[in-house]
Formats: sequence, structure tokens, C-alpha cells
Amino acid sequence: MKYFWHACLTLLLAAPALAQNQFVYTDNNVNIGIDKKAVNSVSAFKVNEDGSLTQVKGSPYATGGLGGGNNIDPEEIAVSTQSGTSFLYAANDGSGTISAYAINPVGGSLARVAGSPFLADGGNGGDYSLTTSPNGKFLFATADTATDIHVYSIASDGALTEVAGSPFPAGADSQGLKVTPNGNFLLVGEGALSAVGVYSIATSGALTAVAGSPFPTSASPLDLDVNCAGNLVFVVDDGSYNGSYSTIDVFSLARDGSLAPVPGEPFYNGSSSTNGGLALSPNGQYLFVTDTFSSEISSLAVSSDGALSQVPGSPYATSDWPGGVAVTANGKFVYATLFAVAEIEGRSIATNGALAPVPGTPFSTGQAQEGVPTLITFPARSCAAQ
Repeated sequence: MKYFWHACLTLLLAAPALAQNQFVYTDNNVNIGIDKKAVNSVSAFKVNEDGSLTQVKGSPYATGGLGGGNNIDPEEIAVSTQSGTSFLYAANDGSGTISAYAINPVGGSLARVAGSPFLADGGNGGDYSLTTSPNGKFLFATADTATDIHVYSIASDGALTEVAGSPFPAGADSQGLKVTPNGNFLLVGEGALSAVGVYSIATSGALTAVAGSPFPTSASPLDLDVNCAGNLVFVVDDGSYNGSYSTIDVFSLARDGSLAPVPGEPFYNGSSSTNGGLALSPNGQYLFVTDTFSSEISSLAVSSDGALSQVPGSPYATSDWPGGVAVTANGKFVYATLFAVAEIEGRSIATNGALAPVPGTPFSTGQAQEGVPTLITFPARSCAAQ
């Protein structure tokens, strides 16, 4: 009995140490850096208990590539986990490459993967979108200047190798990528077509457009997300709707990958501004959308049929123009890049979806160069845990 109580006490004391730390990473996408060179970097932050951010020692980390993005592309950074090992991938727009790092899950530090950066399109590749498969085995990449999608297999050490047949043709220049939680489909915002392309993913990573793809949207897509149930897809446009303001399209997703608009869509983001990105809460009850040139973040309640409604007090003012947005895996905090000033805005999320500033916000990315940073949280939202 004495041993039993001693063991229980040991476990209780160890529990806080076993809790998963939360981190925020930014692809700084530097335009003008040291000696007028666009030397790109990734900044790393630990999320504190109150939502404030502390920069990780050694951050920012040089990517070995060049920045140079000019658009608000919210998906230029991605994370992947397989067999308990996690990796981070960051696009280098100015050199058309992708940098890879191993993530220290305890302290959040990054270590460059051997062979990084890896070739995508080379040259001035354009503004990239990256996403990974839920099983951590594939990375998908596309640039808004290209009409194809690169698919890479992710090795156990994080190295990237293009799969047979890659790159695969897309219907148009693309921006915004997301894989469905079951890993069966890749959703692609196909800008020039004002549509979402849906592609089935083979076990090899090869892509094939599903019947009926692409599916029309209200305007040119910028970013998209899918809920953990895998039955609702959310799409924000680039501000081209009706020539004046942005909207949010919501689609039901069928088992065969086809999309159908939900009743009442498109929905209004609450401002007259361009959307800069979107992110779902882990429980799928709230959708957060940045309203870029209104300097606001909208918080919208998601009904079971996908209909959206502003929560009380939304939209919420930010201290500058917000771009990409991400939510922590525990659902407590939402962060957005302030791309014009190289900072991160932090908000706590109440149980009713209301947002409040975290202490110390906004937080500098630690680089004084001009750039258009995008961000991601780690660990990523886990649909398997729901």
C-alpha cells in the first residue's frame, strides 16, 4: 500500500510535465533583409498559460532560402507528425523551395532536416500554399503562379521526395490547400476559376480530380478549412465578391468528394474588408476569419448545417492588418499575423466564442526585415482525438 501511494504521488507530480506544450511558428517570408537580401526565416514561440508568447531560444531560424512573397497567403507553413516525430515545413517564395525542420516538442526549438531546403518550382516560385496529410506521410504544395500541385512523400527523418507523377495538373492557379480528416481528398482553391477543386488521394499520394470538380464558389478562393466530421467545407475569398467585400462559402462534402452549397450561403464576414484567412476551433463550433483591411477578427458560430452567425461582440478590433490565423489544439487561443508590422496578435477564446486580448499582445516575430509572415500552431488540431 505504501508503494501504491508513492507511485500515485509520483504520477501526480509528473502530470504537468507530461502535458503537451503549445507553440506558434511563423514563416516570415522576408522581402528585404540583411544587405538588401531576402533571407527568409522562421520564428518560434511558446504559448504561455495566459496565451502570451515567449520566443524560443535560437529563434528566428534561417531557412536557407529566400522570401519575397507579396500577397496575404495564409498557408505558407505546415506541420506533420508520424510515429511520434514532428516536422515543420516553410515555403521560400523567392527561391521556389521548401525548408524542413524537426520540432522539439518539449521546448519548441527547430533543427534543419538534412537536404533542406527542397526544390519545388525553383526561381521566384510565387506565393505558396502548403498542407500535410493527417497520417503525416505526404506534403502538398502549390503556388499562385502555377497550375499544378506538388506531392511529396515525407521520410521518417522529415526529408521530402516527390511522388511518381508529381506535379499533378490543377484546373487553375491555386491558393489554399486542405486534406480531409479521413485523408481521402485534397481540397484546392482554384483562383482563376472561382472554384474549389477536389482530388482523391491514392495510397501513393497521386491525385485524381473527382467527378464534377471543380465546384463553383462565390469569388476567387484565398483559404479553406474542413471540419473534423469531414462533412462541411469553409472557403473565404480574396475580396473579389461583388467587387466590394468578402464572403464565406460553406459547402456540404459528400462521401464521393462532391460539394454542394449549404442553405443561406454565402455568409458575410461582418466587415467591408478583404478576408485574410480562416480557422476552425477544434470542436468545430466556431469559425475565425481575419478581416484584413478593417483590422478585425470575426468569430462566427457554426450550426450543425453549416450556417454561420456572428457571436456577440464580433468582429473584434486588432492592432493592425491581420492575415493568416490559427487556433491552438486545446482551443483556448487564436493567433493572427499582423503582416505589415511583422507581429502576432493573440486572443483568448471564451466558451461562447467571444475573443479577448491576451496579455502583452501583439508579439514581434523577432525580425526587423520587411515581409509577409504567415503562421501555424503546434501541435495541430487533432481530429482523431475527437
